[in-house]
Amino acid sequence: MNNSTLRFDVILMPTEKWMVWDDHHAAPATFGGEILSGLHHEAAALLADILNELYPQTTGQSARASNVR
Repeated sequence: MNNSTLRFDVILMPTEKWMVWDDHHAAPATFGGEILSGLHHEAAALLADILNELYPQTTGQSARASNVR
């Protein structure tokens, strides 16, 4: 049984903007020194997909519940 989960996901913030979340570090994702936060849903989802392609998956259960994309 494969118990791996995607490392990066998107979270809706209270400001109605989206953030890319890094489950491995339990913190907002960064890329090129920029925090991936305050984004439109489409941009956040695309960035999460790209980061999940570039970086390995994590194993085990996530510490937080995933949001629906």
